[in-house]
Amino acid sequence: MTATALDQPPVRERPSRGFGAVVAITALIAAVGALTTDVPTSISIGVVVVVVALLGLPHGAVDHLVEAAISGHDPTTRTSRLRFHVWYLGAMAGYGLVWLVAPTVALAGFLLVSIHHFGQSDLAHLRLPGASQLAVQWSRGLFVIGLPLVAHLAVVSPVIGRLGGGDPASWSWLADRWALWSAAIVVQHVVVGAVVARRCDDRAAVRREAVTVAVLGALFVSVDPLIGFAVYFGLWHSLAHLRVLAEVLGGASSADGRRTLPLRRFVALVAPRAVLSALGLIGLVAAMYATGRPDLVLPAVFVLVSVLTVPHLVVVERLWRHRTSPSRSR
Repeated sequence: MTATALDQPPVRERPSRGFGAVVAITALIAAVGALTTDVPTSISIGVVVVVVALLGLPHGAVDHLVEAAISGHDPTTRTSRLRFHVWYLGAMAGYGLVWLVAPTVALAGFLLVSIHHFGQSDLAHLRLPGASQLAVQWSRGLFVIGLPLVAHLAVVSPVIGRLGGGDPASWSWLADRWALWSAAIVVQHVVVGAVVARRCDDRAAVRREAVTVAVLGALFVSVDPLIGFAVYFGLWHSLAHLRVLAEVLGGASSADGRRTLPLRRFVALVAPRAVLSALGLIGLVAAMYATGRPDLVLPAVFVLVSVLTVPHLVVVERLWRHRTSPSRSR
């Protein structure tokens, strides 16, 4: 694996394949959610575990190849593999230690980096000038992380409490005005988006983002927070990011486009690490139920996913910086 795919001049992001289908499915789920109450926790957990196992874990399964493409190192050499995996496992162990000694810091830190990550991955393709790009990315991240939490504060508060984040449902400034805060989260993203849209010359992208905000807003407000975020994570974030990874690993085909890695080859690259991580995730959930502590399933899954995710976020940060660097500007 070489840096060939990343060294080609970047092309303007093409409209996401299946955008209309994703919007329709999301809108349907939002409508069903608005008519459904009291979703069993076991169903919510099941949806999250399936989405994370099938779409989330493959995110990091090729991080070693992505890092090699960025650095130009040969991922097949023993030294290169050893260096990367020592760093990766060390980062996981380090963040696990933070959870043990300072869970509140670990929770706050993971939420902050998640805000950055989701906003960046969703909107890096816009390639807006400087502060505009940063502002809209953080605004998007706050929207997708903050809205499900605040709009369903009573549901998520016990989980946050078990993770060491206190009891947000007891914070009167937030709990008594959750609808106002939810509206503020939506409005800030609409306002920031409207301001930076004037600096984006891709009007089709602007229209797609307007539709995205509308349908995701409806999803996050009307659906169980776990299911709502799982739908966003699976249909909107993961599929788009996996497509980027397939392009990076597939190499460039011409000046006006990219060829993606064949699906069979991509699955073969992803499967070993993804399956191993999925078995660990399923084993953790089974252990919680077997020990009579289903109340700890969500906190345990959250901690495990965060530990797996932190080094992945570093790799993705480097990937997007490389793909959107000034030397590779349009």
